[in-house]
Amino acid sequence: MSCSNCFNGCAEIVSDQCVKYTGIDIPVLGIKNGDSLSFVEQALITFLTSTLDGSGIKPDISSTIICNLVKDYLPTCGDLTVVDFLTALIKAACDLQEQVDLIVADIVVINNQLDIIEGDYDVNCLTGVTAGSGTHAVLQATIDALCAFIVDVETNYVLLADFNTLVADYLAGLPSSTLVSQKMVPYVAYEYYGSLTQFDATGKGIGDWDKIYLCNGLNSTPDRRGVVAVGAISSVPGGPLPSATNPASSPFNPNYAFAGPIVGSNSVTLNTNQIPSHVHVNTLTFTNPDHTHFTVGGNTSDSSITAATSIANGAALGGNTSYSLAQGSVPATLGLTSPSKSALTIDLTNVTAGGNQAHANNQPAIAAYYIMYRP
Repeated sequence: MSCSNCFNGCAEIVSDQCVKYTGIDIPVLGIKNGDSLSFVEQALITFLTSTLDGSGIKPDISSTIICNLVKDYLPTCGDLTVVDFLTALIKAACDLQEQVDLIVADIVVINNQLDIIEGDYDVNCLTGVTAGSGTHAVLQATIDALCAFIVDVETNYVLLADFNTLVADYLAGLPSSTLVSQKMVPYVAYEYYGSLTQFDATGKGIGDWDKIYLCNGLNSTPDRRGVVAVGAISSVPGGPLPSATNPASSPFNPNYAFAGPIVGSNSVTLNTNQIPSHVHVNTLTFTNPDHTHFTVGGNTSDSSITAATSIANGAALGGNTSYSLAQGSVPATLGLTSPSKSALTIDLTNVTAGGNQAHANNQPAIAAYYIMYRP
């Protein structure tokens, strides 16, 4: 059946094909004024379908507000749909969750390490903190101490490389003077090998040597003539003395007092107790001179022995060697007078040795004048 009022000369009356859309154009849906109702319906259905699965929704979002984390999951070409954005957001959220989980695990490890770090500290020279102070407080105190040390070094010390230059500049900046004392440390005895013409009769310096004195015991100076210096012991503070110098360890260790009196001597005379123990060996030689015994009186028993006969041995007594000429042992029948004893005296004299002279007690030395600057 045909109708004269049908749109586009329809052979059959079909409403969605015969009716013409007379509304405004809708570019986003592809609908224009004059399209058939069936076209408009199809466009709407297509749009709604794409809306339901998100493929047809294309949000207009500026790329400047999309962070890199989301951009990493968005397609790099074509129009971006809601599905693309939702997918990127979901993947970015999952990635963030994984990172958060890792961070949480790291935090647990860090907390365990912090328990160790937050233990008691040995603060030593640090000020303002105690052993139980937190790490931050101890670290800050350390930084403060280090900064103070750096300031002290930079303020009060110089580089070794600059020292000679600074000393030279300092000396160059001193007021010009010819006084020798400006080159000396006060109250220090110096060896001096120059002339004595710049000193008066008391040892006081004159001219450029003003306030410099010979160390001769005058002008409040120590008398260094003929003596060597040694460290004083008496009334000097300090730790225990070694036994080699402690006066309590040996009577030969002097308790040196400041500036005297002088201890020691240039010569020493040894007495008997000071020389090594020894023995003198003496040899005595005694020679008994030849001598003769004489009989006195007569003898009736032995006709061979007469008065004044010499008896030299036993044969003279008729061969009887049992007779002895010792006093009291000669038989009375011999008519001999017993010999008398006489003392034999031997004198032994030890020759005296040694001259009782002193010996030198000097060490090798070279003499010098000693001078001192006394302000």
